[in-house]
Amino acid sequence: MSKLKKQSQVVTGFDYDILDSEQRIVIQQRTGEIKERLRRSAQDIWEIGHKLAEVRSQLKHGQFETWLKAEFGWSRRTAYNFINVYETLAERANLAQIDIATSALYLLAAPSTPQNVREELLQRAHQGETITYKSTRQVIESEKSKSAPASCELAQPLISKPEIVSLISKQALKTETPDLELTVVKSASVSPVVVNHDQIGSGWFLLENQHFVFCGDTASPKFIERVPFATLAIAITSDDWDHDWLIERAKSVIIFGESDLKDQLIEQLIKMFSTSGDIVIFPWLPNGDAIQIAHQLNRRVFAGDPNIERCRRAIAQSGLKSEPLDYP
Repeated sequence: MSKLKKQSQVVTGFDYDILDSEQRIVIQQRTGEIKERLRRSAQDIWEIGHKLAEVRSQLKHGQFETWLKAEFGWSRRTAYNFINVYETLAERANLAQIDIATSALYLLAAPSTPQNVREELLQRAHQGETITYKSTRQVIESEKSKSAPASCELAQPLISKPEIVSLISKQALKTETPDLELTVVKSASVSPVVVNHDQIGSGWFLLENQHFVFCGDTASPKFIERVPFATLAIAITSDDWDHDWLIERAKSVIIFGESDLKDQLIEQLIKMFSTSGDIVIFPWLPNGDAIQIAHQLNRRVFAGDPNIERCRRAIAQSGLKSEPLDYP
């Protein structure tokens, strides 16, 4: 039995001897029926995710969200719950043989869930253990609490439980920010070629050898898996909220709509919730000045936007030298 299993093993058997025979027969029968439906649900979720991913690959940017709303009334967040299960568990399609709650399955497939936890819980499920949302969350939080090293390479994100989550419409709440030591090592695969702003396409870009910007879907593993633990995340969006991973990747998360964005608000929030040298995450860049403001305040930025034009504009307005990064 692995160390992880020893730490998180939970006795889940129910004592049916406390019931009379009639109760025991009915409840055991219903238990079996429920588990059978859960097994079918897990398999169905994987299949739906497979089909959604295929549709997404056939549509241009923006069309997928339009199609989701027109056909199902779904947000992108809902669709990505299914897609994450398919993409993360691509080699484990036979979910019909395990007992796992659908909510636990979504949590297990989330990009922020450590791979060793995912493999351990799936192994336990295949050995006959029932996997619930509560037990999955407990194991994930226990593992993440042990995973907060002082430094790492870009490809290995730091994960820590946030102390505060701030949801803001038109005002900010003040909180103290702890010291954070983090060294991000520049990859040897970085291209030395400096690009013109009008040539910027999708992918990662390094600005002034200290800020990382991703032109692409910031709810995808391509962005999430390269973002370290940060002091602050500022999410300015009118889109469906599908960035729950931010809550586990930043000490303070501030969310407000684009219509609430006022002059100097970004600067005020950065000053209130972080200090010089801290990392700030911008998963959307509707304001082209965000990177420039953070740079002037001596913060380090991990930012991105699925809209290539907005991403290009933010990089251009930063006035910083940009280099493409050769990441898969």
